[in-house]
Amino acid sequence: MAMALFRMYRSVRFQDVDAAGIVFFTRVFDYFHDALMDHYAAHGVDMPNVVRDAPWITPIVHAEADYKAPMRFGDEVVVEIDRADVGKSSVTVHYVIRSASGAPRVHCVGRTVFVCIGRETFTPRGLPTEIREAFRAPQRAPEVPAPLP
Repeated sequence: MAMALFRMYRSVRFQDVDAAGIVFFTRVFDYFHDALMDHYAAHGVDMPNVVRDAPWITPIVHAEADYKAPMRFGDEVVVEIDRADVGKSSVTVHYVIRSASGAPRVHCVGRTVFVCIGRETFTPRGLPTEIREAFRAPQRAPEVPAPLP
């Protein structure tokens, strides 16, 4: 696998699939967001504290996904933060969801854009150091193992 900023392993759960037996299209955004929150935690960003007390927030202003291959209940996948484009007040996070075992396969690629704004003013502000530092290229991507069943 190519160098990624972060990897999170997971299983496709029953509640993730639709009547066709494949991952319901909106669930990939949950996968992306779970990887982002785990990425922050791995880099010491205390997001529960940020949500409660920080003078800034980072709402998502754009989200997109391209579906390349179906994911089914029980599939093992890896959600990667492939790269991040860090600006003055925004970050564009690029994701790839791949098969975690067997033949290499890309299931989905996507991106989210978030902007740092003042909690009270809702106007853009510079990214906090802790967020900026979380997206510096690592020597080796932190990984989060799949949760126990």
